Amino acid sequence: MSDRRHRLPEGGVAERVAMADGTRLRVERWPGQRGTVLLLGGRGDFVEKYCEAIHELLALGYGVAAADWRGQGRSGRLGDAPMKGHCDSFAPWVADLGQLVAWLRQTMPAPWFGIGHSMGGHLLLRWLAEGGAGLDRALLLSPMLGIQAPPLGPWATRRLARAMVAVGRGGSWVLGGGPYVPAVVGSARQRMLTSDPDRYPNEGWWIARDAELGIGAPTWGWLAAAFASLDALTPAALAALTTPLLVLSPETDGLVDVAATRRQVAAIPGARLRTWPGAGHELLRETDAIRGEVLAQIDGFLSGVA
Repeated sequence: MSDRRHRLPEGGVAERVAMADGTRLRVERWPGQRGTVLLLGGRGDFVEKYCEAIHELLALGYGVAAADWRGQGRSGRLGDAPMKGHCDSFAPWVADLGQLVAWLRQTMPAPWFGIGHSMGGHLLLRWLAEGGAGLDRALLLSPMLGIQAPPLGPWATRRLARAMVAVGRGGSWVLGGGPYVPAVVGSARQRMLTSDPDRYPNEGWWIARDAELGIGAPTWGWLAAAFASLDALTPAALAALTTPLLVLSPETDGLVDVAATRRQVAAIPGARLRTWPGAGHELLRETDAIRGEVLAQIDGFLSGVA
């Protein structure tokens, strides 16, 4: 079973999908009989981190197209410090998503679904809120709809990030941030991300074999851009959403604000939220028991049109 975490499924096709500005995004795709899932990771993620989930989605009959966002994984990096998680705006990622959906519809069989984790979930929801169309259903996993931002909290951190950008420090790592640090089982980071100490080292296993997959902490610029992007999710935009939406989340989360998730899901017509007590931020790297329930929720939701 664990071998599926250390190899991409056979029969896939590696793509370099061109964006409007010439940037090419790395996408790995596999065919399926029940439609296609566009799988979108979080900040710092890469396709290989989702190997096990890709195997399982394929076993359920879905095709999968898994993408690395620009600036991370094998899609190339941004700026002159490639190991920093930096950006000036989330707008290029939102634009990329629209082009990825257009590519998906031209390349892979219908129906078409989007699954986004954390930052990927935020970007998927923002794209939909800004009029994005072409997906039959969307599913968000632990979406970044609010930021915890310890130790100062979101109010103070938002203002500090803006100030750091204003004084030319936007490219600097956030307080306490730095280069990628290998995974340590039992660490506070592990407990925040997953309660499963067996799955947690998987990310580090891949980075140890390809250091270019790793990326460090976010910068003040990324953090300021993240808060600005959250502001784009206005009540009016959320109330106008029509794409069927399911949100899966831990009951408490050390990275994103679950209270904000509850508020925003409540503002979206027909959207549903399911939470898990004791789960960490990364539901697809959780224990077998939690993952089994998460995958059942995913399959049940997508089956509504598959």
